Amino acid sequence: MRKVLIDFFILLMCAACTTQVEYTADFSDGLPKPDKTEVFDLPEDYGTKQIDTFYIDVNNDSIKDTIKRGRFVTGTAHSYTFYDIYLDDGKLLTHLTTLEGADCVLRAYKFQMQPFVITSASRPVGKDYTEPTKANVETFEIKKDKIESVSDKEYNTICDVRYLL
Repeated sequence: MRKVLIDFFILLMCAACTTQVEYTADFSDGLPKPDKTEVFDLPEDYGTKQIDTFYIDVNNDSIKDTIKRGRFVTGTAHSYTFYDIYLDDGKLLTHLTTLEGADCVLRAYKFQMQPFVITSASRPVGKDYTEPTKANVETFEIKKDKIESVSDKEYNTICDVRYLL
């Protein structure tokens, strides 16, 4: 009975997401208030709409590094958020992107500060974006200026992986 209720709740939540997925107050990627925000006018509603810049020490060397979070819109429900993490010397450490559909988010990220940790929740597409599939939650830390996986766990089927974060 409990599994039926959980599956019904997941289906109900996925069915409610019939327009472009946006991160709302219901989900936070864990980043603090941005140090700088740039908003771009997109006459075709296609391209990078906004870039937030954060100055955060990600590698525990007491020097602020840079995270850029951008929102790329396509004029459809399949827009995405990207994260570029740069070390203080300007070297790109990693480029991460979400994977979003009209009904479900298939890849999302959560950031933790002090110590800096990135958690990724993802799942493959089933027959379509709305078919729940098994999900993975992987945790990353930055060690010696490289991003390394420190844990990886599989979860039961789910539609929107943000609920795992």
